[in-house]
Amino acid sequence: MTRVLAATAALAAAVAASVLATLPPPRLVLTPPWNDGTIPGLLHVHTNRSDGRFPPDVVAQRAASAGLRFLVFTDHGTGTRPPDPPMYRSGVLCLDAVEISTTGGHYLALDAEVAPYPLGGEARDVVDDVRRLGGFGVAAHPDSPKGDLRWREWAAPIDAVEIINPDTSWRLRLAETGWRPKASLLYALFTYPVRPSETIAGLLTNASESLAAWDALIERRPVVALAGVDAHEKLEIRNSDPDSARYALPIPGYESSFRSLSLRVRPDEPWRRDAAADAKILMRAIRAGHVYAAIDGWATSPSFEFTATHAGGAAQAGDEIRERGPVTLNVRTNLPPGYSVTVWQGGRPLLKEQREASVSVPIGEASGVYRADVRSDDRPDGPPWILSNPIYVRRVLPPAPPAGPSHVVSSRPLFDGRTTAGWSVEHDRTSVAGLDAAPRVVGTELRVRFGLSGGSLVGQFAAAAVEVPTGLANYDRVQFRARGDRPMRVSIQARAEVGGVSQRWQRSVYLETTDRERTVTFEDMTRVGETGPPHPPLADVRSLLFVVDTTNTAPGASGRLWVSDAKLERLAR
Repeated sequence: MTRVLAATAALAAAVAASVLATLPPPRLVLTPPWNDGTIPGLLHVHTNRSDGRFPPDVVAQRAASAGLRFLVFTDHGTGTRPPDPPMYRSGVLCLDAVEISTTGGHYLALDAEVAPYPLGGEARDVVDDVRRLGGFGVAAHPDSPKGDLRWREWAAPIDAVEIINPDTSWRLRLAETGWRPKASLLYALFTYPVRPSETIAGLLTNASESLAAWDALIERRPVVALAGVDAHEKLEIRNSDPDSARYALPIPGYESSFRSLSLRVRPDEPWRRDAAADAKILMRAIRAGHVYAAIDGWATSPSFEFTATHAGGAAQAGDEIRERGPVTLNVRTNLPPGYSVTVWQGGRPLLKEQREASVSVPIGEASGVYRADVRSDDRPDGPPWILSNPIYVRRVLPPAPPAGPSHVVSSRPLFDGRTTAGWSVEHDRTSVAGLDAAPRVVGTELRVRFGLSGGSLVGQFAAAAVEVPTGLANYDRVQFRARGDRPMRVSIQARAEVGGVSQRWQRSVYLETTDRERTVTFEDMTRVGETGPPHPPLADVRSLLFVVDTTNTAPGASGRLWVSDAKLERLAR
């Protein structure tokens, strides 16, 4: 027994010595040569209101210990929970936001009003809803190997993209082939207790796909780049999701995560120590792109400025220059030895690996989108230590000629303006629906009444269906006027038999409480489910449906909507 204990102790000592000898390097502690005017904080933080470990007050205490001054909580939800008002907790300004699941990935909705119905469904619809509610939307973990998390809807008009995310980084290593990536994760379990924030930072991967997608987007319009910490203080053992405290390890901890990276926001005026006012100042700066990301687990505290000077004055990262005349780009930073500055234009390096603390690049009158980063020589395949937002140099161009007029080449009414002929209702076995022709001041409209059954989600729906026995081959859109008894979303669906199987394609539309004309083009419809053609085979479609379901309506809800002037059309230019 003594020999076994001695051998065990020797083995443990050898393992400990090996770990200590190969620990990630301690983060460099820098003395900022000047105050760059930024406020450190983080977004994408989960609490025990969804899948995080602790309540907001405790999480804020951890942030204060890590030196952060703001947090944005993004617990999972549908946007229907009234957010907590901005407040200071342990001296940290805390904002309450939401992470929404869509069919195209997860979307963070910041600074949005309470949603009048559950937000979900297609990513483009959620982006539209968040914008309508006055919010600022962030495409979350776009590099994640987990399909339901990864943002994929790059055509939607997102406001920002999360370029750096520690949760994505460890998932990518777990998904890689070969033993080395997985060994690095196992090794991290040993080094984390000794150097936690350095271990987290050491696992970060270069988000090359997201950077490329972002570079393509910012060529067309401003999109803000952000770092999200995706903190839960949970590592679920069984399925790698932090949704079960029973089998979850309490790592990585909130404070360690908060020390590993940060967002540095440059406000346009000093904070007033008034939570509501300071939240507006903070969000105004984030919306403007006056923010950069830094990996503090490598070196802290950073000082960084990316500016442009021109005849009309100066611009900072996030700004747009439209005046004519020569422009000079300027980078100033306290980069440590072994780090270098690169200035990028359109995703290509314009000036590479400059090791001076101050760099200037004259670009003349060249239009383009420019950004800067600071990288470590020791991490050539890793993310940048500092990532700026772009400066947009856009010259004023003459307006494009207007598109030629379009005209209707074929049209067919779906509602006769008097009766419900050709229309019917459908619903699941636990919900109810009704349909009648309701008179109004001028003419008649279809009135659809629905009541979804309560309880858990079991596929509740109610719909008004109209027959199209000859198909839709001669048409390219359906047009109608509609309103709801409250703001709501309705799914316009085409149904066809394909290979003997009933299949559907849909496009969601937003209804207000006043009549508005709505148009759905059939090429814009996407399939419901995973199988079948991506768009409806128009010749085979035999019915169109106006569907209310639990994608955007809560179980147990009831209401009414009105439809008039419904018709099929084909346009030509």
